[in-house]
Amino acid sequence: MENETQSEFVALNHIGHSPSAVGTLVRLKVFQVAGRHKQLKQVNHAISAMDRVWQDGAVQSGAVLRGTRGKHVVSLALVDAQAEEASGPNRYTVEYSDHIAAQPSSKSKQGQGTARLYFLNIVQLAPGKREVMIRNFERTMPYVRKQPGYISTNLLVSRDNRLAIHVGQFESRRHFQAIFRKQEVLRAFGRGLAPGMMATICGVLPKPPSLHLFELAHVVGSTEHNLLN
Repeated sequence: MENETQSEFVALNHIGHSPSAVGTLVRLKVFQVAGRHKQLKQVNHAISAMDRVWQDGAVQSGAVLRGTRGKHVVSLALVDAQAEEASGPNRYTVEYSDHIAAQPSSKSKQGQGTARLYFLNIVQLAPGKREVMIRNFERTMPYVRKQPGYISTNLLVSRDNRLAIHVGQFESRRHFQAIFRKQEVLRAFGRGLAPGMMATICGVLPKPPSLHLFELAHVVGSTEHNLLN
């Protein structure tokens, strides 16, 4: 368990640690499924596909995430901007990245209800509102990053500037849910990207964001080239 824990921690560590993370190209796919059985099949398919492209050298690293409600599967990978993979669909650029070091051993407490929580907040952008959204997002981060259990956040924007995805990680679901009970965080989000209704009224977003929670299913990568933390 300790070796497995260490490899999972390392393989999800690149963007949060690297000072050159902003501008990194990411391939991200979100699959919607109906029920746990179909989710399991999609997870297995995504893992096989991820292993194949990594072994072929098409991606630098990758991860597969499993939705906690049985409705989604996510496949995401670091892509070489000079490679053929960079020209495909579902490509995003990292616009903001932040990471606070966490102890790898925390993953070994998974059976005690403290497994790390990953989340994706999916946002549709109104035309011409990309820079406004990024600035508003940055205003919320000083409040979010000091919350107990916070590990990392990365803001990805699609190459056509129509979609933004906030990918983040907390030490546990309990830590993540706790931030929404704190007034200072809610006020910060009110001045920034969320709650979604405020941003929608202001014309930044066509509709409120869509938040989904995940757990780690699979990772590939090395200490030199590893993925989102």
